[in-house]
Amino acid sequence: MEALRDRNFRLLFAGRAISYVGTYLAPIAVAFAILDRGGSATAVGLSFAAWTVAQVGMLAFGGVIGDRLPRRAVMISSDVVSTCVRAAMGLLLVTGHAHVWELIVLQGFGGAAVAFYNPAFYGLVREIVRPDLMQQANGYLAIARFAAFPLGAATGGTLVALVGPGSALLLDGGTYAASALLLSQVRVTSLAASGGASFVRQLREGWGAFTEHQWIWVLTLWIALYFTLTYAPFFVLGPVVSKSSMNGAGSWAAIVTGEGIGALIGGLAGLRLRPRRPLFFVSWLFISTAAQNLILAFHPEVALLVPAAACAGFAFSLASVVWDSAIQRTIEPSKLARVSAYSWMGAMVFLPAGYALAGPFSSVIGVRGDLSLAAGWVVVSTLVVLRLRCVREFTLEPALEAAPALS
Repeated sequence: MEALRDRNFRLLFAGRAISYVGTYLAPIAVAFAILDRGGSATAVGLSFAAWTVAQVGMLAFGGVIGDRLPRRAVMISSDVVSTCVRAAMGLLLVTGHAHVWELIVLQGFGGAAVAFYNPAFYGLVREIVRPDLMQQANGYLAIARFAAFPLGAATGGTLVALVGPGSALLLDGGTYAASALLLSQVRVTSLAASGGASFVRQLREGWGAFTEHQWIWVLTLWIALYFTLTYAPFFVLGPVVSKSSMNGAGSWAAIVTGEGIGALIGGLAGLRLRPRRPLFFVSWLFISTAAQNLILAFHPEVALLVPAAACAGFAFSLASVVWDSAIQRTIEPSKLARVSAYSWMGAMVFLPAGYALAGPFSSVIGVRGDLSLAAGWVVVSTLVVLRLRCVREFTLEPALEAAPALS
């Protein structure tokens, strides 16, 4: 609980938790808003792609801004833009003037705004939390994230059903506004490097800091391929198998909920678990994620898939806590936003292709073959990663504390 005793972190945590609820209700509202206006499944996919592509495309710029300007101000500005985007979407829908293309374009603006928030957020956590409490703080943030998933999804579904997607998106805008208001109360001495080098030079410096540490770029590439080759096939083909071999949407909802519960437990474990070789430990955990793909391929039963999905959620959540803490305690504070931006961008860059190709690939080699390859890849690749010296020998040495926040 020590991290939560700090006023600045409590404000940051509260704002992030509220914003996460909106994050998880928005996709449901956007999807049904497009369908209600005669849009097709392709249009829904384009709306999600617009968000992802804009976010990935702007992350590097967001990283530079997050290291160049006071991070709290960058995050507040991002929240204000996100509030305006969701308010515009909501008002267009409520007044009956929305067109599908407008919603897709606004989704792109929303993704771009978030690209400026996330890198600055990682830097701000470093500014207000002592290094020895970094993993505990990230554990609390993971708990907020995964606890918000069922609440946000349930809220979004209920609002869409009762009052329509426009009202749900207005509520999402309200969560961004609440986050901005709470952030405005944070008092912190910025560690960002203002002025000086040109924008392009700062991009290069950030890339140099990203590639300087072998474990960062190697594991970023590995997780990018994991998202593409293992994660995407499970979430694309899972609903297909659920419909054909289980009880449809109800079965799939139970499986996804199981993953969310496992992720929440992983966040709780991150509060106290301190493995001596953290990257080696969490890399081992990823082998367990192969189980859900294999069960879905050969013996699709909810009773087996729910615990398998929970194990996968646990592994991914705990690994995220350890990863964030390792970067925040290793990278020079003035370059932290840029490094986290390159990490986010690298991890997500292939994910849209993974989603797009999972279906066509399974039509060639079969659903069972696709899921089996997905499971085999994560096992083999993890064993390779575990042999790397930069992963095996990485430890978190005692770090110097950041400049004290003004509580």
